[in-house]
Amino acid sequence: MRRNYQQDIKESVAELRSLEREHRSTVAGTRLRVLRLLKEGGVASVEAAARAVNYSRRHCQRWLKGYYQQGLTSLLEAPGKAPGAKERMTEQAWEALNRALLAGEISSYGQARALVAEHGVNYKDDTSVLKLFKRHKIKAKTGRPRHEKTDVAQQEAFKKTSLNS
Repeated sequence: MRRNYQQDIKESVAELRSLEREHRSTVAGTRLRVLRLLKEGGVASVEAAARAVNYSRRHCQRWLKGYYQQGLTSLLEAPGKAPGAKERMTEQAWEALNRALLAGEISSYGQARALVAEHGVNYKDDTSVLKLFKRHKIKAKTGRPRHEKTDVAQQEAFKKTSLNS
């Protein structure tokens, strides 16, 4: 049995068009466009509406299901957080890591991994810490390579001690 979208969709075409303009260039705007196309009869089916907005039929069916169950607010809400594993880091581990990073005490991923391990957060290897840093946009903590015969004391003596010198 075909659904009568003109009756099932409670909002007027003008109201939907106004909301669509308000949420232009967002997923909510696209969802509202599907609703408007079905309401005004511009398309005959959900499949045709999906083709018009360049989404899959299944996406549009989910949007309509949410609309019928929860109303217009379900179309305007932002999608939820993507599924995946929870972050392992605790507040205490973040605070300790941030303090150490700001103080310049960490120069490698191994040191960062050891520091957070002291706070009960264990990572398998340094690559896991690298991925953590990338997710949180923390710059790489690898020192510049030094030759094994470098005289570190001579290099430190050569550096300027203050900006006013």
